[in-house]
Amino acid sequence: MKRIMKKFIFAGLFASLLFTRMMAAITTPYPTEIELHQIYGATHEATRLAQGHNKYDRQPTGFYLDSLKTAVVNVEVLTPAADGAMPYISIGTLGFNVDGRGRVDIPLTVGLNTITPAQKAAAGPGGLIYLSFVTNGNKAPEGVVRITFTAASEHVRAPHYVYGVTTDAEFREMLEEYPTPDVVYHSDYVVVAATKSAANTLSKNNNKTLWMDGLHTLLAREDTISGMDNNDPNPVHHRLKAGEVRYLLVQNTSSSPHAASSGYTGYPSASIARYLTVFGPNNNSWMLGHELGHQHQQPAYMINQSSESTVNIYSYVAEKPLWEAANPGQTYNRTTAARWKTAQDTYLKLPITKRVYDMNQDSLEKITGFNRDELRFMVWEQLFLLFGNEFYKNLHRVVREEKVTGGGADERRFYLIWKASQVSGYDLREYFNQWGIRVTDAALKNSLRYRLQTATESGAIIALPQPLTEVLKITGQNRPDWSPLPLRGITTSAPTQLGLDPSDWTITANIGSFTDNGIGGNLVPEFIIDGQIGTAYAFVKPGKTYEE
Repeated sequence: MKRIMKKFIFAGLFASLLFTRMMAAITTPYPTEIELHQIYGATHEATRLAQGHNKYDRQPTGFYLDSLKTAVVNVEVLTPAADGAMPYISIGTLGFNVDGRGRVDIPLTVGLNTITPAQKAAAGPGGLIYLSFVTNGNKAPEGVVRITFTAASEHVRAPHYVYGVTTDAEFREMLEEYPTPDVVYHSDYVVVAATKSAANTLSKNNNKTLWMDGLHTLLAREDTISGMDNNDPNPVHHRLKAGEVRYLLVQNTSSSPHAASSGYTGYPSASIARYLTVFGPNNNSWMLGHELGHQHQQPAYMINQSSESTVNIYSYVAEKPLWEAANPGQTYNRTTAARWKTAQDTYLKLPITKRVYDMNQDSLEKITGFNRDELRFMVWEQLFLLFGNEFYKNLHRVVREEKVTGGGADERRFYLIWKASQVSGYDLREYFNQWGIRVTDAALKNSLRYRLQTATESGAIIALPQPLTEVLKITGQNRPDWSPLPLRGITTSAPTQLGLDPSDWTITANIGSFTDNGIGGNLVPEFIIDGQIGTAYAFVKPGKTYEE
């Protein structure tokens, strides 16, 4: 009997030591006292970069709150925010809707804050905890707060992989020791949320540094084609500030991968392997590049029906080097020779007036016999072949500097044709016309004609040196010696600044707004009313009316 007891005691001691060793091996910090600095929020950054999608401005804590539990945090203001803002606590992850999960943002006040189950009901069964302290206005982010999760708080740790801090071995132990249903990964550039089930299946035994390095490389390439450069003297071209606003990737129950303008990219069950494992040419880098590409798109030149084609400007540059590295000596081409031939023999042989880029989708597919978005990408791919990557870098820079973020259908076509011509240094009206992209509004047509005529007379823009019939034959598999053409256009808009801050200005008009289609996109002061190129502010002399 004594011998048996000794064995039992020894076995229990061994189990206790093993448990202690495993827990001690988790050295990734889970601080309960957090000094949170105010930052420019996702909306501010989307505006700065002239992009259509927000990114994610919540800061992961690594904690989780069950739906029936209560969180208690103490808030101290160390430096008041210039705009009077206060921080928020978020329960749940944006876009992460698996098993009824939701998200709720709860404003915090100075002192003790108790987040009850009733307050976080919108989060569903519970969720990961995030903190945010942002400004989306013109005042600089100056606020600093200290947020402390008190001993009374019922939050718990979730498996939390921090890039450059957490080891693969630690994360495996987190998955075994922490019973929360969700896990979170983050670096200075991305936040990734997933179910624990998916993490156990796909991520537990993988090299997570290699995985995140791949995501970072993809984002860097998409930022580069967007004309972003942290060394640029103009801060409007800097990337999202590391460690503040990030790209968010989450599991989602949608029928297909997607990007939401609210600030996330979502991946359903059939696609989670693609965003949770090391990607490459055989793991559909195109899909990730495509969804994250949506978050780089600039609406200024996103003409009708181009959302799923202009996005591939970004996935193209993400996939190309991966594919070529895996296929030494070969040149990457997204569109096959067979597809090019079909398009040239069908759509591009239609009478000009029958070629309409944004025609009914079924009608377009009936003409070519293949997916309409493949055809619609060809015009953007051909611009890569005609002018090289620098064309898009410069186009994106000019859009940002001119602070153009959208417009009506004809305004966007106008802007695309005019800016593409300015950036390339060639008159591209007929090139776009051949692809079915043309301005139909009479006033805008006249404005475009006048601008191009003036630029041609000054030598800033010249005619394409090759016939359009030859230009349209260019494919990745058919590159004539004269391509790519040298860029000879603008690399920056260098808009004139008033030197005044219009954020507190008010303007009262005694007549309704009107459209001045002659307005262009060269001067920032022309956009101080509403940021659009198609509206203007008119002064009417005393005693006169607008019609006079």
